[in-house]
Amino acid sequence: MNFEEMRTQFAILKDQLKKQEIVSDHLLRATMKSKRGSINSTKRSCYIAVAIALMMTPLNFYTHAWSLAFSIVTCLMLIFCAVATYFIHKPVDNLNFMRDDFATVARVMAKFKKQYNQWLYYVSPAILIPWITWACYEFAWKHAPEGVNPLWMCIPLIVGAVIGGAIGLYYHFKAVNAAQDIIDQIEEK
Repeated sequence: MNFEEMRTQFAILKDQLKKQEIVSDHLLRATMKSKRGSINSTKRSCYIAVAIALMMTPLNFYTHAWSLAFSIVTCLMLIFCAVATYFIHKPVDNLNFMRDDFATVARVMAKFKKQYNQWLYYVSPAILIPWITWACYEFAWKHAPEGVNPLWMCIPLIVGAVIGGAIGLYYHFKAVNAAQDIIDQIEEK
């Protein structure tokens, strides 16, 4: 084998490696784009839950199950949560997985994951514990029929809070795990 043949074979191998790298790059970017679907489903679920809850608020004026102050605070809390969800998700929505460099994608995903976890561990308890306590007072102590222990009337609220919390945790971890999967894929590359 002479020098020219080796040079030709080396050029062919080099071209094949470049093509393989481009394919794996596109495959990685397509996978990251599909993972964003899991993150966006969390956002959509939040918006749907807020919209349904806000549409149900006028029913309170007919049933008088909750005070006007509680209904207003609940609506404001839901709007605050929807706006916070929008701002936490905005950097992820602005990403273009097919064009943005991997360092930018990894940085945005790490920031999203951090903010999402901070929301779960700090903000959610600070909002939900006082709100559930107030809901128990409004529903059970104010409206308990004569001779019924108000604690028994808190059971449906607490069961609803546990079910809602489980659904919320499912969507939270779905989004955080998708962000972590994207970060892991980038680090493997």
